[in-house]
Amino acid sequence: MLIEALLTMLAVAAPQKAPAALVAPSSAFDATPSPAYQPQARAVDNWRFESALALEMAPVAAIRRAFGAEAGEPARCVKLNNYWCIKSAGGWNGEIAADADGHVAFASAEEGAAVAALLLRRYYVDYGRRTARAIVERWAPAQCSLILAAPAAPRRPAAAPRLPASRGGMARMAPQRVAPTAIAPRGIQNTLRARWLAAHGRGGVNLKTERRPLAKPVDLMPAPSIMAGVSELPARREKLAELIRPAPRTSVVDLPPSPAPRPPPFSVSNCSGELARIATYAANVAQGVVGGANEDLALFTAAGLPTENLAKVMANMAAVEIGPARPRDALIRIAVAQLRQMLEAPAKSHAGP
Repeated sequence: MLIEALLTMLAVAAPQKAPAALVAPSSAFDATPSPAYQPQARAVDNWRFESALALEMAPVAAIRRAFGAEAGEPARCVKLNNYWCIKSAGGWNGEIAADADGHVAFASAEEGAAVAALLLRRYYVDYGRRTARAIVERWAPAQCSLILAAPAAPRRPAAAPRLPASRGGMARMAPQRVAPTAIAPRGIQNTLRARWLAAHGRGGVNLKTERRPLAKPVDLMPAPSIMAGVSELPARREKLAELIRPAPRTSVVDLPPSPAPRPPPFSVSNCSGELARIATYAANVAQGVVGGANEDLALFTAAGLPTENLAKVMANMAAVEIGPARPRDALIRIAVAQLRQMLEAPAKSHAGP
């Protein structure tokens, strides 16, 4: 009807010369060349007439589309006669080419719809993807972007303290606190008490000034507690010195170097936007069919035959892929009917013999 309306309007516009289709319709359509893919335009050369017939458009908009006078630019998959943006898999019926992103260029919109119905059956029956979310995750998978992150520089070990190169530098050094290693670091014979006893002798007499022998020994006071270990046996003195000797302090230089931190990953995938897109797509597919994106769509029966939900899901998916354009209901129902006929034909052939 639409073609007849278009040709009638052309005839009214130019009554002196009727279109060739009104004179000899069969010969005019038989002379139409086969559809061809145009790589520069990324479109099939007959996409305007196909979209004018297959998409829901007003008569005036369809006429403008057919003659290239439309206002806006249509979606990319519309110009490929591929309203479901099907990717190339090597030999779909009606496939004549594929664009740079792998989308199929079909010879007609009817063949694109038939392949979409067949592909949905493969997802549902063969792959077991029965929910809208499962189908969309395979139909339009996420394309995650990569955020490059430079690896962190390795951590250098702590440098050893540098010693002064001269006596002047040693003199300018800050005073260091020396940890005692024993009670008498210079030996018990070099203590102040030992030197005093060596100089005065027994009885407290100064041996350097007084050379006379003493008349009688003088009783001395008991040795103070600081000299408690002087008269002990050598083994006991060594044991006592070992008990009171402080533990040696560990220098910072002696510590083992800390392990270098692990560098962060070179790239981090950012899928937040893609996950949101898939969730929105699945919700639109399930709208009017089931309650949610994670419920069974019931597209096919147990025998594998299509149900009424298949046509609804195909309409919802095409509205997402080529929106705001929508395919006509007749185009989708023809594709579903062809699929049913193809599935029932082998059963009838087996039942005949």
